[in-house]
Amino acid sequence: MREYTRGKRGTWASVAALTLVLATAACGGDKNDALETDDALGRDLALAGQDSVQPQLQDLPVQEPPAVAPVTPTPARTSAPRPAPARPRPAPVATTPAPKPAAEPVAREGAIASGTTMRFVSNTKVCSGAQNIGDKFTARLSGDVTGTNGATLPAGSTGTFEVVSAKRAQNQNDNTYLTVRLVSVTVDGNVYPVQATTETAATERVRGATKGTDAKKVAGGAILGAIAGQILGKDTKSTVVGAAAGAAAGTAAAMGTADFDTCLNSGALVTVQLDQPVTVKIG
Repeated sequence: MREYTRGKRGTWASVAALTLVLATAACGGDKNDALETDDALGRDLALAGQDSVQPQLQDLPVQEPPAVAPVTPTPARTSAPRPAPARPRPAPVATTPAPKPAAEPVAREGAIASGTTMRFVSNTKVCSGAQNIGDKFTARLSGDVTGTNGATLPAGSTGTFEVVSAKRAQNQNDNTYLTVRLVSVTVDGNVYPVQATTETAATERVRGATKGTDAKKVAGGAILGAIAGQILGKDTKSTVVGAAAGAAAGTAAAMGTADFDTCLNSGALVTVQLDQPVTVKIG
């Protein structure tokens, strides 16, 4: 195609040059000019001959484009949603198990049955005139007391007693009394509450007045008797008899007006019976 275009340009150039020459000649230019024109025309013609190239048509067979196999679109993959990444689990921390405490021995227990009789010996003297209700005193168990499962209250265990009631007699005809009860028994530092009834207590009735008070009453009676004998008999014999009679009367008066207490002496025996069983530790 390039060569064909180039040849076409040369032909038109030759035609234009020839037309120019003819026009010049027609206008009647001089000979030199004609010669020069001929020379220029000759060069142009030479150049036109060199430049003119006949186009060569080359018929080439039409090449069909290669067949392209149709591309079947691949359907988009529908995949299930990806699960969220699992969170990393913290590494287990090694722990040292705490040592198990040593097993404590199981405490064994036994019982002293209800209705059991126990005997105590008082450690002190207790009198109705000197005690108030609620006052306490101690006594020692006189012998071993056994129960179930090997339970034992050994001899010498301490019993604690409480004064329940107490009354002092105002004269020899008045009543006096002292009542006590067992409230607990202590063994090796263990205190066991007790519900019991006092069966017997070796108490005794004791005059509460001092000997000095009684002597004053006897002496006073003797003096009164002597004065009475002197007045009535008017002699020594009557005075002596009166003094003796007065002394006897004073003694009787002292006995009639004396105070009396009920006392539980030191070493006295107190017997009780359990109203409820007593649970006792063993070992």
